[in-house]
Amino acid sequence: MLLLLALLACSDPQPSAQVPPAEELAPPVGSIGGEPILPFATVMGAVANEAVEAVIDGKMAEINACYQAAVEENPKLRGKVLLKFTIDKEGKVASSKVRSTSLRHKPTEDCIKDLVATTAFPALNSGRLAIVNYPFAFPQEEKP
Repeated sequence: MLLLLALLACSDPQPSAQVPPAEELAPPVGSIGGEPILPFATVMGAVANEAVEAVIDGKMAEINACYQAAVEENPKLRGKVLLKFTIDKEGKVASSKVRSTSLRHKPTEDCIKDLVATTAFPALNSGRLAIVNYPFAFPQEEKP
């Protein structure tokens, strides 16, 4: 018995589960170059997702104007912007920032961020803040 334990202790360890090579791993979920990071808005807090989307839909003409002004300078301009903003209990935007972008046109990104920052949303049902991640794709795709 002692001999068996000694042999096991001196033998090579069993191979552990191997990690597949990097090329076999799926691309990162957060890549904004292909499909949008988030194909739809996400809202964490006491305001309905539909209410946030309705307010943003009402601002889309102004948001598209930000993009159209840039397209006049660069007709090939395309990309996605993921905006993160917080809504306070009164429905005011407390903070707004570009979380990620493939548009890579700061004036357009700032224009969108500033428009959303001055937008009024419905007051929260409860709590102090709602956190929203909202994707914008340019050029704008037609809704079915």
